[in-house]
Amino acid sequence: MKLQSWLKLVGFSLGAFASAKAVSSFLPERFPSLDRPVSQIISQPIVAERSKWPEIDVSFLRCGTIQVPEAIAIRGGSLLKTRTNTLGVVLIRHPRGTFLYDTGLSTMVNRYLPDTPFLFRHTLAAFDFEQSLQSHLRFRGLQPRDLDFALISHLHWDHVGGVPDLPGVKLLVNQVEYAAWQARSGSLKNTFELIENLLDDNPIEQFRCEGPNYEGFRSSYDLFGDGSVVLVPLPGHTPGNTGMFINRSNGSRLFLLGDAVWCSQNYQYPATMHPLIWREVTSDDATARQTLLDLHHFALRHPEISMIAMHDAEVQDRWMVVENSDVRSLLPGKSR
Repeated sequence: MKLQSWLKLVGFSLGAFASAKAVSSFLPERFPSLDRPVSQIISQPIVAERSKWPEIDVSFLRCGTIQVPEAIAIRGGSLLKTRTNTLGVVLIRHPRGTFLYDTGLSTMVNRYLPDTPFLFRHTLAAFDFEQSLQSHLRFRGLQPRDLDFALISHLHWDHVGGVPDLPGVKLLVNQVEYAAWQARSGSLKNTFELIENLLDDNPIEQFRCEGPNYEGFRSSYDLFGDGSVVLVPLPGHTPGNTGMFINRSNGSRLFLLGDAVWCSQNYQYPATMHPLIWREVTSDDATARQTLLDLHHFALRHPEISMIAMHDAEVQDRWMVVENSDVRSLLPGKSR
């Protein structure tokens, strides 16, 4: 066979292989660990009785949104459907303090973006601004000085984007996360300067999840020492992504997931985002997949607990409707 024919054959084969890989990236992916019995993956420690928990009010505050194809948010999803990713913050009123989980977007967030890479500005940062953190707080009669602290799930720009609206407010950050950020580790390094500018001069206090296993997660940190707010590590998206259990007497138990997933279907199926996005926003693939599996099995064991990711507009909206209608549990979604 002539060289020209060989080159054509090789080119055709490579093209066919690339096309097959591109198509397969939109198909569902099997997680082999799903074949393991649930009981071998997550234990179920005893938690305090509901009567011993305090009343805690929880509000999800939306600052902006990004529209993404379902197939990007959920591997195997439809290319014809669109999902809404929210950029927001959780306001928590606890008897021992009023605080935030993440910070949403500030009134000045767009001032910090022009110097970032073009591709970043037109993909992950291409949000529709709706309402600033400052505006949300004012509507609720709050000033930054009324907040005891803001707990940051992880140090990505869209989770510290509201810090400029919180002058002087203390930020609580997982020590593992802070060390990785300073070392410009994994997916944190791409927007290091942006995050640094957003953090400004706010005091930062680091915490360690060095407490015992909690609800099957390997370690914990009891924020108030009474079992009402318990932090657990959910690494992979970033090294120190931190989840938060909220145990309260006046409503359903909540489990805030940070960015361990984008939406509930990620842990229900389970499924990652599309591989191109997954690689971009994940600091450690194997660890992130294990966290995804842990959440999948936890959801099977605890359908009564509302598991809510920080970008999951659909679940947040549904939970707020349920909460405001005084029905105190969120029905689990359907699995594929």
